[in-house]
Amino acid sequence: MHLTEIGRGVFLLEPSLSLDISARDELIITVLSIIQQSQADKLYYDLADLPLIDPLYYQWLNMLARACRAVNVTMACIRMQPTAAFGLTSYMEGRPDFSVERGVR
Repeated sequence: MHLTEIGRGVFLLEPSLSLDISARDELIITVLSIIQQSQADKLYYDLADLPLIDPLYYQWLNMLARACRAVNVTMACIRMQPTAAFGLTSYMEGRPDFSVERGVR
């Protein structure tokens, strides 16, 4: 995973396809410690490389978004592929804890 500051208080998280979300607690702690130290306001999560998002990955995204919100950072997923968006509709029961945007503003 690559976590890069792309502007004042704005970070871009680019997960690799080999991101192991089974270690989600450690990943969240790592992300939160970096964005808190930098006094971030927003985290963009780039989904460009993920053609599908399964329920487990959706849970991961929601968990990370809630953790970010707990430290006053908003999270937006960007560049979601149409196949991933379509797949999400089959098991989403409510609004996600993150916003979805086309790209970085």
